[in-house]
Amino acid sequence: MKKLLPLLALLALLATAGVAQNQLYFTVQVGTFIDAKPEDFKSLQSIAFVYAQDLGNNLREVYVGGYPSREEAEKAAANVRAKGYANAFVQERLPSAGQAVNVVQMATRRVDKEIEWADFMKAGDLYGILSGNLIKIVTGPYNSLEAAKADQARIRKLGYKDAFAKTANSVYLHRLTEFETGVKEDLIPIAFQESGARINTAPVEPQMQDYNVLIARSPAATGTDYSYGGAAPVDYNYYPGPATAMTARTVAPSLPNIRADVKRASVVSLQTVLKAENVYNSAIDGYYGNGTASAYQVELQKDRTLRKYQALAESMALSGSQSLNSEIQLAVNELGSNPTAVSRLERSNNPMAMAYRAYMIFASYGPSPDVNRLMNTAIRAAFSGRMVANLPFDPNATYAYQDLNQLVLHLYYMHCGSDTDISAPCWLAERHPQEASVAYQACSRVPNGNLQVQNCGQFESWPEVSLLVAIASDLNTEEQFNQQRLSEAAMERSRLYSAPSALNGSEAKAVEAWNSNLLRGIDGWAVQDPLHREIITAFKVAYFQAQIRLEDHFMNKGYKVDQARGLALATLHTLVAYHLQRFV
Repeated sequence: MKKLLPLLALLALLATAGVAQNQLYFTVQVGTFIDAKPEDFKSLQSIAFVYAQDLGNNLREVYVGGYPSREEAEKAAANVRAKGYANAFVQERLPSAGQAVNVVQMATRRVDKEIEWADFMKAGDLYGILSGNLIKIVTGPYNSLEAAKADQARIRKLGYKDAFAKTANSVYLHRLTEFETGVKEDLIPIAFQESGARINTAPVEPQMQDYNVLIARSPAATGTDYSYGGAAPVDYNYYPGPATAMTARTVAPSLPNIRADVKRASVVSLQTVLKAENVYNSAIDGYYGNGTASAYQVELQKDRTLRKYQALAESMALSGSQSLNSEIQLAVNELGSNPTAVSRLERSNNPMAMAYRAYMIFASYGPSPDVNRLMNTAIRAAFSGRMVANLPFDPNATYAYQDLNQLVLHLYYMHCGSDTDISAPCWLAERHPQEASVAYQACSRVPNGNLQVQNCGQFESWPEVSLLVAIASDLNTEEQFNQQRLSEAAMERSRLYSAPSALNGSEAKAVEAWNSNLLRGIDGWAVQDPLHREIITAFKVAYFQAQIRLEDHFMNKGYKVDQARGLALATLHTLVAYHLQRFV
């Protein structure tokens, strides 16, 4: 009996360390980095195993650890953030997103001890299964469990006498490359296909090759112009900065609560206007407390101009929100709430129609040859004869889709890299906010990228926003509005809603310059006539109230006060810049 005790203890340890096939799995995403090297993350190695996913173009996404519970992962994420990686967050991976693969487990090692990687690599391609401070080192994959068992003898001869064949979920497998091991080798993506005992990992045709199955974020290079409608009198364009580890969980329009404990310049501006109107009697302190909220409501009721525009806002649609949609676009838009709309896509050979059919099949039934056939055919048709730079996937490759998130990313890349006139629907971003954020950033790096996003009406149900636009559009002196420019602004607003990244330094300065020039311009116009002053006072009340509310929207997504201000001003730009360009 005494001899059995050590064995039972070992089995208990292994059971605790293992990751069950059906349980949730968590890791910590540190961020996406250019030219990332293992030595750059030495400070994180004391927390857990550091690994990376190669995104191409010299980009790597870096992760720390694998955990069976969110509680453990959150503790690790807090430690990572304490090391200076402020945007680190917990990423949940579902077993349903992976597939069963056959491997040979060679050994289990502690991640805080030196590991004999060069010896392990004699067995072949290596993958790790992480659980806390342990890593199970496996090789494979094999096309069957029998093939894996047949290879056990070879691996045991390498010194791993306890090696055994097993089936694992691909979600838990992390490719071990030079980044993790320090041993140089050719980087070959994991592939699953039936050809021989050991699965062939070289590109094949027509069999499907499965590339990255993990969620990826691609940082955007600066220089993508998000202005609309041509040159403006002053350069107030802003550009998306590097991707942050922000995760939007919904795109449903909602009215965020305004924080009373955050001091900010936008509140100072609103309080100044309200004090001049004799409705705010407290100190101008930059805090949106009950006094400021009450004064704003009093001004809405007291000011005749505001009441007039409130009535106008209730009866008007936001300029640029109307659009002419093709039959395919209408069907794609309806898929989110009416899956039977897919039948209208079956009559079309349009690449986007085929791609959305593939999406619906996968979403309903999971991976299948039909999904692969439709999606690969759609990609080839969409990119036929087209050379697209900086697109983070290969349109000439053949893919086996085991992960719906990967298919969604490819859908977005079709939207931005091909010449399609189909816009990405609102429901796609609502269901897959992380992938939408990734795509917005990745597509911003594509020269002449054509990522069109359906105007989803975000922000537009907010009372202060509809009031603001009613005033701004009334100040527009054009006889007929340019609907193309307004639609482009609406699409940019939809992109900003999910807040894929904060503005970088130069972008923040540019949008601040636009804001300053606008306010200076309307002040100059206001002094020309008392009627002008009344209109501009009403405009400022709505403008600053909308800015404050927008800042809270972005702070709710985790951005700091100054970052939220930049994103709020960028959003205001999409709402009023076209109408008020004569003042800038």
